[in-house]
Amino acid sequence: MTYEKIIGIGGGVGPMAGVILHQKIIENTLTNGTDQDHLEVHHFSRSSDISDRNLFLLEGIGDNPALGLIRTAEIAKHVADYTNKGIVFGIPCNNVHAPSIINPIKEAILQMEPKIKFVDMIGETVSRITTEYPEISRVGLLSTSSTRKIGTYRKTLEPLGYSLIEVEEDIQEQVHDSICNTSWGIKAQFPVTEKARENFERFAKMLKDQGAQAIILGCTEIPLALPQTEIYGIPLIDPMESLALGLIREANPNKVKVHSKQAVIQTVK
Repeated sequence: MTYEKIIGIGGGVGPMAGVILHQKIIENTLTNGTDQDHLEVHHFSRSSDISDRNLFLLEGIGDNPALGLIRTAEIAKHVADYTNKGIVFGIPCNNVHAPSIINPIKEAILQMEPKIKFVDMIGETVSRITTEYPEISRVGLLSTSSTRKIGTYRKTLEPLGYSLIEVEEDIQEQVHDSICNTSWGIKAQFPVTEKARENFERFAKMLKDQGAQAIILGCTEIPLALPQTEIYGIPLIDPMESLALGLIREANPNKVKVHSKQAVIQTVK
């Protein structure tokens, strides 16, 4: 009999991302059809305690966002204590997985008792690409300027032999604005504005024309603008979907709903 763990979502980065992750966990969980057979999920959306990731990474302004997320993990630890269950923990934000932010979080989690299992979204995404799309070698990336500058995906993919394709530098400013603009960006408006949606379709076409064989949606809100699984005949890789599958696998591997191009994959260490 599998000992089932609970899932903790370190949300609030931005607020809608945690909601989408929770939804994807539900959508990808194999159950007997009853409410009671779903996994226990605790979603902690604590935006006010987490400083701006882009300002921290691009300009060195503000506290390390790791501090607020470590406090979130400590709250999740108390839930594990109260329920007397193990817990797996994931954070639905690409910027947070920059080494200067994610490493202090991982180190703090390693010290926590009871133990928390951290599931790394970048590792899950790359592992999913290698497993589901073994034929591709050129991967496109749409992301914030922070994720691009830090090279989170580049440093993971290139040692495995992949070429990472990104838009031109002047276009990257438009990509970042389409995510973060406080009037019409995908973080500011729900549902997504027509301007933001059209922009991301245009950015995806640029990457396809540059030779990308698949595109990573490297900000967790981009799937709000590009909800389909492919565009212009190439796959869209959603790290949120990868994180959801990894969290389910670590909570109870028997409850991963396997789709046509999915498998129970192992976390990239």
